[in-house]
Order: sequence, then structure tokens, then C-alpha cells
Amino acid sequence: MSSRKASFLALSTFLAAPLGAPLHAVAQEGVIEEVIVTGSRIARDAGTYVGPMTTLDGDSIRTDPNYSLTDQLLELPSIGAQGTDRRNANGGRGANFAGIHQLNPERTLVLYDGRRTVNTIRDSTGLAVDLQSFPVNMIDRVEVLADGASTIYGSDAIAGVINLIPKSDVDGIELSIGGGTPDDPGGDHFDAGLLFGITGDRGFFTAGVTYVFDGDVDYQERDWSRLPILGQAESGGQVLTLFGSGIPPEGRALEAGIIFLPNPETGESFQTYDTFCTGGGPGSDGSGSIDCLIEQGHRFNYNDIPSGVSLINENRNLNFSAVGEYELDGGVTAYVNANLSHREGRLNFTPLPVQGAAGRFTDLIQVPFTNPNIPADALTVIQDARAATCAALDPADQPACLANPNFQMNWRGLDLGPRTFDYDSDTLSGTVGLRGDMTWFDRAWSWDTWFTIGRSELFEVTKGQLNVAKLQTAVDPVLCAADASCPKDGDGNPTLDIFGRSPKTAEEIAYTTFDDQERTDYDMMHLAATVAGELVDLPAGPVGVAAGVEYREEKGGVQTSGVVQAGDSGGNFAEPTSGKYDVYEIYTEFAIPLVSGAPMAEELSLDVAGRYSDYDTIGDEFTYKFALGWAPVESLRFRGTYATGFRAPNILELFGGVADTFQSVTDPCTAPISDPNVAANCAAAGVPAGFVQPAAQLKISAGGNENLEAETSESYSLGFVWQPDFAPLRVSMDWYDVEVEDAIGNPDPVDVIQACYDSPGGSLSAAECSRIGRGPAGDVVRFDLLNENLATIETSGIDLDATYTFDTDVGQIQVDWLLNWLDEWVQTTKSGVVSDRTDLVAGLVSDWAAYPEWRSNLRVTLARDNWTAGVTYRYLDKMEVFDVIGFGTLEPTADAQHYIDLEGSYDVGAWSFQAGVENVTNEEPPYVPEVSVNTSGIYDFLGRFFYARASVSFD
Repeated sequence: MSSRKASFLALSTFLAAPLGAPLHAVAQEGVIEEVIVTGSRIARDAGTYVGPMTTLDGDSIRTDPNYSLTDQLLELPSIGAQGTDRRNANGGRGANFAGIHQLNPERTLVLYDGRRTVNTIRDSTGLAVDLQSFPVNMIDRVEVLADGASTIYGSDAIAGVINLIPKSDVDGIELSIGGGTPDDPGGDHFDAGLLFGITGDRGFFTAGVTYVFDGDVDYQERDWSRLPILGQAESGGQVLTLFGSGIPPEGRALEAGIIFLPNPETGESFQTYDTFCTGGGPGSDGSGSIDCLIEQGHRFNYNDIPSGVSLINENRNLNFSAVGEYELDGGVTAYVNANLSHREGRLNFTPLPVQGAAGRFTDLIQVPFTNPNIPADALTVIQDARAATCAALDPADQPACLANPNFQMNWRGLDLGPRTFDYDSDTLSGTVGLRGDMTWFDRAWSWDTWFTIGRSELFEVTKGQLNVAKLQTAVDPVLCAADASCPKDGDGNPTLDIFGRSPKTAEEIAYTTFDDQERTDYDMMHLAATVAGELVDLPAGPVGVAAGVEYREEKGGVQTSGVVQAGDSGGNFAEPTSGKYDVYEIYTEFAIPLVSGAPMAEELSLDVAGRYSDYDTIGDEFTYKFALGWAPVESLRFRGTYATGFRAPNILELFGGVADTFQSVTDPCTAPISDPNVAANCAAAGVPAGFVQPAAQLKISAGGNENLEAETSESYSLGFVWQPDFAPLRVSMDWYDVEVEDAIGNPDPVDVIQACYDSPGGSLSAAECSRIGRGPAGDVVRFDLLNENLATIETSGIDLDATYTFDTDVGQIQVDWLLNWLDEWVQTTKSGVVSDRTDLVAGLVSDWAAYPEWRSNLRVTLARDNWTAGVTYRYLDKMEVFDVIGFGTLEPTADAQHYIDLEGSYDVGAWSFQAGVENVTNEEPPYVPEVSVNTSGIYDFLGRFFYARASVSFD
């Protein structure tokens, strides 16, 4: 037996000792009800818990316009802007996530009824619980603990915990149906729900099912996203240039500098390619015309194509959940819960560009001069350009240059048909357990043991994916002749014509495209046992204690297609992933009353907790926590915590195969170069003079690293809760400070490439240069960024939660105010690169969204008899724009956003009706430099949204 297992069994035996004692139901009459609150395993008066907690009631969730738990959570200012939700989701494959205090969702632990549940794979390195996988009509409340909780729950709770607590008191049936539509096209919504419950003397059973449909929104259905621009035409008095892609569907011969677009003035089959022009943007000349490059086709507008491109993807969710418990003899209760979720949807993409940075094809499309489809006049220009290139070389190099039978092209397969991405996901989890009360050495104790198992599966099909190997064969007469399936004419010549726009035959489309398939699965098994009770009596009261042991195993993998693994796909290359780990853990917690009922110390208490974890991947970790609560008077309570935490690297971070992504990075070697030292480094790297980056995106190869260590953290919080006797007011305010060390991630490609070409004296001596490789044309064809423990993250701020209720002649008015002030959010890499993101906003091309200094949510509700009316004001502070693309920030500030929502409800007997409008003033997102979306994911993409819902209950 291994030492890890032997130690675990010994500890388990010790903790199980109370279970062997005689069990007696413990009756406690005439005392304050004690409950288990999020962040502790000790039963106590919920009002005395030391920790910054926000509670979201189930009614708020069920009345959300989109029937979305995530939408409601992201309106809490303490929930950061890095998650995805209905208002701005494109990524996440329809899954929704949330993170606390601007830390990624991987650093926030999501629980279901106080217990772990299975994760969903959200991208190449991310794992988190999909908040859309639970039926919202089953949620009684959500407790958000914005404080480190690794000592109680283990890994992933660095930022805090989101605990979804299901209903347990339903007696009867409830049906609901709802829908909504934006003022602008697309984005329609429909939902339906069924809730059933039965209660009895010895237990209950509750089950709920929901169906939610969210329609897609295309880029061309919003004026602000229809054109890929670097700025708004009249923004700040500047005439700005439209952007788009330099890889057009007409095809572009790089060496000759031509695009295969007929010139109406000269009658030639091509035009000279210009990177930009001075035509200005839409409306800049008062005509409303589109910038000349996009109008003429030089720069391709990938946001506006006939088949549509998804700004918000279509998504369907069918969720089921059931919970139940039954009291057995001897004071033992058996309980069970089960969750099943099916999610499916579609995204429409722009056709893939072939730019020499996909798969193993690093030299763009190699087109032989002998291809019979090349227009004769263009061929002459291309051959002349080759002759000029060779003549400029050293005499010794000229023969090889002249002997090269090919020229290089980039091209976009718009004529091959649409490219769509379909996903189909199933998530299931279940828990069975036993709990009970007992006396042990004449003291009241409780025990709980449970077993949880879960699985998440995702199947993805990308239709219309380009096979670059087949494309290369189809333009090469020799290769095509040797391949019996290659489309040819009667003379044996290839028929595929990529030199200008032309319809493609079904045979050509079938040969050059394929349906790419990828399967992802993730499994979790969790076994836990806890005991809790009173240890000793102190003058201020008994010392509460809880302890537990846990074993958890997680495993998962990603299976990619053979075409992708071979590097023949025009999409992102990706290796398969497979891995597993297990962990044994033990923890203990003490609630120590220090003073009670004394002057200026109605209560003074100390909580202490510790956890030891032993992973078979990263070794062991020990975390601990101290929390102090002081109530000088009954109406005022101060609280402070200090906690250490950790996050173990997940399977994808450890074992993930190399996968390619395309990120917006400006090559420092693109002309013109103003810094002589950068120019010298570029020349040393073999970049030819006058080189222009062919596309705004570079291929980044990322992957797992089995040598990763755990992220560790220290967190502090200090705050108070005030509930005065003289007014129906409750105010809580908490200052927080979190420092994460050895944060796992990929180095920022912008920082890496800049550090390389800032090497002193044109030496390319920086270590970052080893990550970058270039092709013969000077373009970046290799950029390796494996996972690392790369940085320290520090964030701090203040959370405010206030509620005031008062009666008037009209009805009862309740005012709820939630506020977050972000003091700082700073990341410092181990190489010393400091990224202060406080008060910054970036586009979706970055790995982060926004870090506003102020976020606020103010809601006023009027309730009278059987109706309510409410207005919500959501405020998002102005932010400085971070130019992640590197073309120069054209708008230095994104304006503050002011969203107003209206809602009302009316109850008649068993019926309840609700209607409202979100974003009443139809606020459009401010401009943020971005490759396509032109804004950041923190803003509302849908615009003004009308909704209504009806429900009926039966006893």
C-alpha cells in the first residue's frame, strides 16, 4: 500500500470514530436555528458567520429576462467581467461561466448544494462549471462567498465560492413559459419550465426541467459590428481607416503585390494591392460610402458575408434536476440529487484564410507557374516580379531563386461555401449520501458522508473546414495528376481556380473541404466524509469543530480528427489530450467563541481552519485560514479574514496536446519600423526590407506542461455589517486583497515578440526569441507558448451591499444597491513585465475583457398587494482603452455605460405574469480596438430587449 493511501486511511479511521458511537437524535428546542452556511462545515446562526457573503434569491433568477443564472450573477459587481453570458456570448460553446473579483472562472469554485460538481471543458486550457447546466426553477438561492475558501473546499476556491442551493419545500406543480426579442434583428429568446415537488413527514422530493432557446445575432445585424474598423469614422474628429483582412477571396500573389480582382479601368485581370488607402471610413466624406479598400475588395470584410457570421451564437439548453431526502430510522437521513443537461448550438464563421500559418504548411500556397488557370497578364507580372527579386540577390543565390518553379499566394475559400460550427454537449452528475445526528461523549454531533460522480461530454463538428493538403494538390498540375480524386478537366489539368472569384463545383468543394470532428470528455469522482460538533465549553460558549476526509479523481481528454493531427487542416492544429489525477485530503475547522455578552463585545469569535492535500501530480499542499468576528453591539458586526489557498493545474493545463490559436498580434518587423534596434533585429531574423505583415493574426501554438506547479494565494478581507434597530436598513462593506502566485497561463504573445525584437544591438539574444520562427518570406510561422507558472496577480478593492425598505401610501419600496470599487489589478510576469489592467478595457482578441474601477447596480422596487414594479440602473465606469492589436489607440477612453431596465409583475390567483424591458435606452457598446467585434465582451451586444413570462401553480 502506498504511503499516500495509508496516511489517508489512518486519518479516515480517526474521523470515523464518532460514527461508531451510539447514534441518538439530538433535539434542541428553544434555540436559534443553526444551519450550514457557505464557507463553513460548522452549523451555526447564519448571522454570526465571518465572511463576505452575497445572497441571490431564486425569485430574481426565475424572473431574469433570459431565464439565466449567469446573467443575474454577472450583474453582481463582485462577479468579474471575464465570464460569458447571453448578452455577449460567442465563445464558451454555449456554456456560461463566472469568476469572482476579476479572477478567471477557474479560480472560482462552483458548488451544488454545498458539494463539488463536474466541470465543463470551456477552451483549450479552461475548466469550470457551466452555470447554464442547472434548471433555474430549481434554484432556491445562490450564495456568493467572495473570499478564499480553499481550506474548506480544496482547490479552485482562490477567489471564492458560488453555491447553488436547490429547492426543498415545493408542494405541487408549477409551469412557466416566457420569451423575448431585441429591438434590433436576431437574438430572440424562448423558455419553458416545469417544477414538481412533494413533501412529507419524513422527507421531500423536488424535480425541475427547463428548456431555453437563444437565437443568434450576426455581425451584419448590428451597425457597430458590421464593418471591421480601427475606429469610428468621425470619432474624436479623426478620419479613421477601415480594417478587414489582407487575405481576400480573390487571392493575392504576395511577391508581385497584386490581387486577382479585375481592374475595370484597364481591363486587366488584377489590381495592385494596397495595404490601406486614404479614402476614409463610412460617412467620412459625407456620402456614407464604404472605405475604398473594402469597396474594391482589397481588404476583405469578414463580418459581412452572405451566409452570416455569428456575433452571438444560437444555443439550446434542456436541463433536468432532482433532489430528495428521506429520514430513516435511528436519526439517519438518506439524500440524493441528480443533474442532467443537454446543450447544442451553432456558430457561423467566416471562411478560413490560407496564410501560411496553418498546420504544417508554413509557406502559404505554393502555386506552380505552370498552373493553366493563372490569367496570362497576371502571370507576366508575377514572372517579372520574380526576376526582379532574384536580380536583387547576391549572384551566387540567383540561380536557385530563378529555378524556383512556384510563387506564393494567400487566399480565402469564400466560394467553397459557408463554414459552420455545431456543438452537442451532455453533462450529468449525481450525489448519494447519508447524514445524521448523534451524541458523542454527551455532546451534540452530526456526520455526513457522500459520493458524487459526474461526466461532461462535448461533440463538435466544423463543416466546410479547409483541407490545406488537398488545396495544395488541387493547384499543382503534377500533384493533381497523380491523385485520381483531384478534380481535372479532359486534358488532365486541375480545374480549381483560385485566381479571382468564380463558382466552385461540387466536386471541387468535396475535394478541398471536410467536416472536422472533435470529442471532449471529462469525468469526476468524489468521496467525502465529515463530522461536526462541540468540542469543549468556554465561558463565551462551546467551541465548534468540523473535520473531514476526501478523495477525488478527475480525468478527461480531447480527441481530434486525423486531418487536424496531421496538420492538414486549414483550421487550428491540435494534438489529442488525455490525462488524470487523484487527490487525498483532510481538513479541520474550529469556531472559537472568545467573548459573549460583554460591554462593547456582544460577541467576539475566532475561526481557524486548515487543509492538507496530496496530489499525485503536484505533490502536497497545506492551506489555512483565520477569521475574526467582533460585534460591539448586536446591530453592528466587524469581520476580517486571512486565508491561503491554491489551485492545482487541471488536466488540460498539465497534459494538453499542442493546439494552435490565431491571436491578434502586430509583428514588430512590419514596415515601417521606426526603432533602429528593432530594425536590426528584424534584419538579423532574415526579414526582408519593406515586409508587411500579411494578416493581423499570428498562429500561436499552446499546450500542456506536466512540470506545472500549483497556483498559491493569500487573501485578506476586512469589513462590517450594520443592521440598525431604528431603520429597516442593512449595509455591508468589505475590503479585499488577493495575491495569486505562480499563476498558470500562456505568456502574452505581444510581450514575447516585442521582448525578442528589443534585444540589444540587433542580437536576437533575448530568451523569448527561441519561441519564434520565420519562413522564407519573413512571416512568423512558429510561435510556441506552452503553459507556465508565469506570473503573480494582485487585485484589491471594496464591495458594498446595501438594502433599505420602507412603507409608503403607494406601497412598500425596497432599494438595493450593489457596488464594486476596483483599487488595482496588476499582473507581473517572472521576467518582470508588469501589466496594470486597472481601469482598462480590451477587445475580445485578448485573454481578458475589462477591469472597470467602478461597477454599480441600483434597483428600486415598489410592491403593493399583488403587483410589483421596478427599475434597475446598471453603471459601468469609463475605462482607458488598451490597444491589444498594436495599431495605435484611436480612442483613448471607452465612455461610461448607463443601462436602465424596467420590469413589472402581477399575480392573479395561481397565475403570475411578468414583463419588462432591458437596456431601455438601447445603449450601444463603445468602440474598443478589435479585429472584428469592435468592442469588448463586457458590454451589452443585444441592445434594447423586450420580454414577458407567465407561470401557473397547482397544489
